[in-house]
Amino acid sequence: MDEPPQLLLLRSDDRQSQHRIRRGELVRVTHGVAVDATAWERASLRGRQRLVLEAVVTTVGEWRVLSHRSAGLLWGLPDVDRPDPRVHVTDPFIGTTHSGRRVVRHAAPLDSAAVSTVDGHRVTSLLRTVVDLARSTSYENGVAVLDHVLHEGLLDVDTLRRAFADWPTPRGITRARRALRFADPLAESPGESVSRVRLDEDGFAPPVLQQSFGRFRVDFWWPRYGVVGEFDGMTKYDEPGVVRDEKARQSALLLRHDVRTVVRWGWVEVRTPGRLQALLRGAGLPTGP
Repeated sequence: MDEPPQLLLLRSDDRQSQHRIRRGELVRVTHGVAVDATAWERASLRGRQRLVLEAVVTTVGEWRVLSHRSAGLLWGLPDVDRPDPRVHVTDPFIGTTHSGRRVVRHAAPLDSAAVSTVDGHRVTSLLRTVVDLARSTSYENGVAVLDHVLHEGLLDVDTLRRAFADWPTPRGITRARRALRFADPLAESPGESVSRVRLDEDGFAPPVLQQSFGRFRVDFWWPRYGVVGEFDGMTKYDEPGVVRDEKARQSALLLRHDVRTVVRWGWVEVRTPGRLQALLRGAGLPTGP
């Protein structure tokens, strides 16, 4: 959001605001903070997450450095895990991580080189944030984050390797290193990243990424079997011309002698166990060596 909606601090004696909440004119974002309902409805998922972050910081104070998924949100990193409304901070002065209802305080060392400022907030640096996310979130989320920073040229493999090697404790590092070995800068979206993880788990041969066919480029390509794979994500097929253009693109691909079939999928197929595997096997793509 270019101009975030204004947050409204609620008081226990503010009857007018309470009435507006009951009438649906305001949405309570967190305890003691609300926002205009229309602005909330118009906001994207990431926009709502940013509003929750700002609301919690407003009420509990920013006494430590924002980190992990909260820092990732401010850095614009992908997040494909289940939404977490809590604010994550790193506190080098505590010995044990504390998970509260609204704030998670991570116990970890933090020197000045690992702290940056984003949109007026003190946050962990991009490198430190990526390391934290690769260690603490799911494997598929780690792959999505690493794909993103490599694709955008924000970090390189050697820098990430050194950062993982220098981390003082082993927790989560094995998963982070595995995600880095699997990461590929050719992946262009979180959906493609998670699709790659699922394809690997389901036993499919690694596809060629971003294969060009004349003026078209496809997400996944298995040349041995003539199968093209496309992740559709949140494409809005009700927009004028989108359906027509996609049909024309698919027809042009199928006219090629080396393309036998085009398979499309989205988040439902990626998130439902066995769904993507069944779809691709039905299209003639085998699993196994």
